[in-house]
Amino acid sequence: MHRILAISGSLRTESYNTRLLHALGPLAPAGMSIDVFDGLGDVPLFNEDFDTDPAPPPVARLREAVSATDGLVIATPEYNHSLPGVLKNAIDWLSRPHGRGALSGKAVAVMVATLGRTTGYRCFSDTVRLVGSLGNVVVPAPEVVIASAPSALETSPDGTVRLVDKTAAGLIRVQLEVLADVLGAQAHHSLRQAVESNRAIIERARFFPYVARALADGATPETVTERLLSAGQTRETVAGWIAEARAADVA
Repeated sequence: MHRILAISGSLRTESYNTRLLHALGPLAPAGMSIDVFDGLGDVPLFNEDFDTDPAPPPVARLREAVSATDGLVIATPEYNHSLPGVLKNAIDWLSRPHGRGALSGKAVAVMVATLGRTTGYRCFSDTVRLVGSLGNVVVPAPEVVIASAPSALETSPDGTVRLVDKTAAGLIRVQLEVLADVLGAQAHHSLRQAVESNRAIIERARFFPYVARALADGATPETVTERLLSAGQTRETVAGWIAEARAADVA
């Protein structure tokens, strides 16, 4: 059974994207369960001062929910030609601690429900790019952007939501099948393992130039160490970079 967590990029009570997520059950392939996360509105604005251990309870709940699933489905509106701040904020929290965030090594499908016929694809593209940059396998096709969402979704008196747009329903069926195939092939785990096996090289390329520049500009080793600890590095790793930078400066 593939456990999928569905996250809406809208907090509005009657959000079309949230309703879309609730309509996915009948469209999912056999062996896939989809649960809609309902606590995004409780997650505070990301502030590194609050990124503590333990994390704030709403953040811990979000991270635990993502960590416990095999994959994600993200449905989001387009705000000002990009993804909404509430979704970006959630992704920022999920990306931490650096290199060990909950949103990494997952299989992800992205979809957009929108009112108009000329919006949605910029948000779709930005969300795919952002989630993919964190080390996830994002379903590349089909691209699901549902225009005129009010007429595409139908809610029964008992609250059941149904996607009545047959074209959109067909595309989502395929998208979820591809998501299931990615999970079945363990492609998301392979990607994570490949990244982790090269983590030391990746982290050095990212942070060593900062170490060398900061020391050359007069920063103390303590200042450099504390800054990089907040970025998820260990004292031992930073100490090695500092020694390397000092040796290079002497040479």
